[in-house]
Formats: sequence, structure tokens, C-alpha cells
Amino acid sequence: MLRSDRTRYAVLLVFLAACEIEEVAIPRTEARLAMHSVLSASAATQVVLLERTRNGSVALFAPPFDLADPIGSDEGIAESGALVTLTTPSGQTLSAQEDLLGRGDGKGAGIYRFALPGAALERGGKYVLLVITTRGEALRAETSVPQGSVAGAASPRVFDRARDTVVIEWPAVAGARSYFVRIETPFGPRSFFTNETRVRLTGDVRNIEVAGLPRVFIPGFPQAVTVSAVDSNFYDWFRTHNDELSGRGLVNRVTGGLGVFGAIVRLRFEDFRVVAPQSDPESGMFHFTGTPDEVAGARYLSLELYVESRAARDDQADALSGRYQRRLLIGEPGCGTCGVLGTIRGGRIELALLSDWFANDTADVLIGEMRGDTIIGRYRAAGGVARFVRQR
Repeated sequence: MLRSDRTRYAVLLVFLAACEIEEVAIPRTEARLAMHSVLSASAATQVVLLERTRNGSVALFAPPFDLADPIGSDEGIAESGALVTLTTPSGQTLSAQEDLLGRGDGKGAGIYRFALPGAALERGGKYVLLVITTRGEALRAETSVPQGSVAGAASPRVFDRARDTVVIEWPAVAGARSYFVRIETPFGPRSFFTNETRVRLTGDVRNIEVAGLPRVFIPGFPQAVTVSAVDSNFYDWFRTHNDELSGRGLVNRVTGGLGVFGAIVRLRFEDFRVVAPQSDPESGMFHFTGTPDEVAGARYLSLELYVESRAARDDQADALSGRYQRRLLIGEPGCGTCGVLGTIRGGRIELALLSDWFANDTADVLIGEMRGDTIIGRYRAAGGVARFVRQR
């Protein structure tokens, strides 16, 4: 080693030794009570979710998200055993029951339910929600339910993403701080507030709430569109955001803790069946073909495919979307017709067969090739040969 090199290394070691980072212990924050409850005029019952904010004092392990156990399956710390009451505008006091007590599978901790249908909610008056925990802590909040006629069953319509523009209108209602528009998509909802009483939807709308800015309307998918009147608590809580550094920013009106106690009235409920032109060779209706025994035992029966979008570069794959039909076994839960998302490039095709209509829940994956009007491949999970022919 040359002298100059030794000198350089010596200086470096001295520099590193002098730059030791001081270790500072950050004190653990206090776990706070958090409550989430929204009185819904279209719900069969009214629900309160009660949990504690995470502060590192509890090691968490969450299984896949379970709608019957939304707190525990989402790495939450459920607050169980609380006394939860609701006082109505007419002075009646109702008591909630924790779902955990009515189930035999250990699920439902921190979920408190009032046997109060949305149709029985009193409009315009004050509801008071009171929570007393087993430690004696108290949460209190109040809200009022806006006026307006509830939209029950969805109004179905076909929406051609390439050509259609839809205008949805609704009447102004007393007690509404704002109107909440929500569009369900396979990648997550697109939602926003408006003070207007109409909204114009086109096929080129992008979802700014999802990474990659995918289009909101995906061909082949059913997509619900709802418009709801909301109170000030709902509006302020969901329009504000928590700052990651300061922890400030949320408008919180729950005394004794964090969260929201709001009210919502669904005024419009549309069910879009999204389609698009199927002139591309990769699109169309494909049916499984094979011997009589193969057809009789086929798990997946048909594919309805659309070119969702063309790639921006030659080295990228085009995006596909659509739906597929599967054969359900006797007593098997789930959908008989479910969503498809996939890609194709240079004839190689890969299709994610979804368990339902959500991109993050895949039942199986078909990997293969498109040869003319035929898709030939294999299933990643189920195995076996897949052979689908386009119908003319």
C-alpha cells in the first residue's frame, strides 16, 4: 500500500470516528381512543368502530382483511367491552351490542351495533353518542342527519367509456354540508365532495387517489356510483388529512378522543356496466373449447376481454380488462361472473382472474399465448390446459 493511500485511509477513519451519530430515545406516544361512526339512512343497522391508536406498545399481526373483523384484520387494536349508547332527538336512549358477543368465532371485537335501521333515523334533530370504556374513559360526539329521500335499489345503465358522457343530478337537501360522490373501481374508489347538485362523468376520468393514475371506468366491470348528502362532521373529517410530522390537520369533534361521528343520506345510486368497443384482435368473447369431458370439467367457462389501454412504449405490454365466467361448485360462495385484469405483449398474454371485482384479490392466473382467435395457456394455481376461442 502506498503511503498516500495509508494516509487517506487514516484520515477517513478519524473522520468516521468523529462523526458517530448520537442515539436519542424517542419517547413512546400515548395510545388514544379512536372512534368511527356514521349514521346511514340506507343501512340496516348503525355501527360504531372503537379502537386505540398504535404507539408501538403492542406487537401486531394481521391476517388478510376480513369484513367481519375490520379492526383486527387491519392491524388495529380493538377496544372491547365498552358501554356504547345513542340518544335520539326524541330523547330515547339505545344501547349497542358488540359483535364479538353475538358470534362464536372470536371476530367482531371493537364493533358495536345499534339495532336501528336507517329508515327510522330522525332527520334534522341531534343524536348524541356516548362511549364509556372499561377503564372509565369517556368519548362523546353529536350529529344530525340531513334531509332527502333515500335511493334504495341501484339504477342500472350501460356506460360506453369511449363515447358516453353521463350527467347525474339530485335535489338540494336541508342539513347537508356538502355532497359526497363516490365511484367504485377495481383499484380503489374515486371520491370527492361538491357543493353543486349535478356531476358530469366522462370515460377519460383518472383516479388521482391511486398510484399510476389509472382510469376510473374499466371496461367489463360493474361500477357503482353514489351521491350522498353528508353533515359537517363527515365533511370536515374526510376532507382533512393528518400531517405525518406534526400529527395536526384533522378536524376532530369527538370529545375525549379521536374520530368522527357523522351522518350520510344516499340520494343517488347508479350501477354502471362499463363497456368499450371490441374491434381489437385481443378483445371479444372467448369460450372454453375441448373434448366433452374437458368442457364438463372446466372450471373457467368464458372470457370477455377489452383492450383497457395501449402501452406508451414498444417495450411495454398493453393492458386488458374484462370479466370471466366460472363454474361454482354446490354450496361454494363467491361470484359466478368475476373481473379480469391482464396484459398482452407480442402474443404473450397473462390474465389475473379475480376472486370478485377487486384488483388485489386474485383467484388464479392464466399465462399463455394468443394464436389468431385462440388463447392457449395454463393456470398457475389450478393447473391444466386453458383453451379459449373467440366467438364470431
